[in-house]
Amino acid sequence: MNVTGIGKMNWRGLIGQAVGLIYQPPLKREREFYRRLRALDDAVSAAPDDITQIVLRGELLLERGEWERAKSDFERALALADTLDDAKAWHIVEQVMRDRAAFGLRQVARHERAAAQNARG
Repeated sequence: MNVTGIGKMNWRGLIGQAVGLIYQPPLKREREFYRRLRALDDAVSAAPDDITQIVLRGELLLERGEWERAKSDFERALALADTLDDAKAWHIVEQVMRDRAAFGLRQVARHERAAAQNARG
């Protein structure tokens, strides 16, 4: 087998993997969502003040369209960030998570405004 043949096999494999990642059957996507949600729920239960896990769960819920639960996580993360800031226990990871929580909250607010506007007709 020559080098060109190996490259073609790898290329085909990569295309197949990319298609598999892009298109997942609905049931598989559903299972993956709940697997990720359970893992994040467990992480938050184990470390309730871990701003990173709270923001990641909020982003997962936001992706799913669970606006109220996502909003709750983002608000909680921002409150924790303020506490860390007041305690001078601030690090770059917390700043990044604070920014992501604020961005998530803006997305929720945008959704709420759109929903209210649609309700008015």
